[in-house]
Amino acid sequence: RSLRRLIVPRDQQFFAIDQAMATMRFAAGDATALDALPLEARVSALATASSALAARDELPPAIAALERALQLAEAGLPNGSPVARALAVAGNNMAAVLEGKTERDSTQTAAMLAAAEAGLKYWKLAGTWLEEERAEYRLARSQLQAGKARDAVASAQRCVAVCRRNGAPAFELFFGFAVLALAQRSAGDRAASDANRAEAMGQLERVTSEERQ
Repeated sequence: RSLRRLIVPRDQQFFAIDQAMATMRFAAGDATALDALPLEARVSALATASSALAARDELPPAIAALERALQLAEAGLPNGSPVARALAVAGNNMAAVLEGKTERDSTQTAAMLAAAEAGLKYWKLAGTWLEEERAEYRLARSQLQAGKARDAVASAQRCVAVCRRNGAPAFELFFGFAVLALAQRSAGDRAASDANRAEAMGQLERVTSEERQ
């Protein structure tokens, strides 16, 4: 097959540069940097800035940026908007960062759950079954960190169900059954937890040596 070079119009190139520069200025503390951007670009910039701020452990502005992005997105994104992917990535990143904190206050815990839920919502729009399954896993982990064991069980069960519907490999099934076992144990269902732990270990036996690393 012949390969054709993708040519991006110059006005789109300049707009992409403008958006990237505005995002960097916003992440550096310029609260007005995104004001001139259209809605979709502003949402995308806020989501990107949120991830950058979270990576620098600047959590209050990171949380605020993601909350603002999600609020603006509620006004409605066009079908197929690439902004959905930016929101999915930002939600996943924020949830993972906040899960890793040994001490979270109530605001951060609420933000962790909202971020994980947003990651799932927007991966369903922007991703494949694989991203949806992993977003369910992320949500279950966040719910466990928040002490919401029964909610975590439901999310983990959906994670496993997505895997089964799509013939997922052992690598994905291992994590699904593992988080389900953890959630059930936290919820007090020891018998179900032990059964799904055994299922997880069975899947682990089928994981390739490279993936085991």
